[in-house]
Amino acid sequence: MSYLHYKVQAAPESVIQVKLSGKANVRLLDTLNYYKYHAGRPFKATSESTQDLVVNLKPPHKGEWHVIVDLKGQKSEVRAHVQVLKGNPTS
Repeated sequence: MSYLHYKVQAAPESVIQVKLSGKANVRLLDTLNYYKYHAGRPFKATSESTQDLVVNLKPPHKGEWHVIVDLKGQKSEVRAHVQVLKGNPTS
């Protein structure tokens, strides 16, 4: 399984913004679900997006979060820029 992985610290008043160079699945996982995902086991994402080039994710609680960007087996390549913002961005 090939994917991009970003580990961030964030809280509910933050927004985790992901800017993509192409279409991909973006998932926000807590640590337990990240390890399940990495092991190929069933997992539950806190948030997911599949269509947008700019994705804003809201963590439900303060802590360590894992942002996963994958291509669903497509052979194209994607780049991602992940940042934690305070408040609600409009873009």
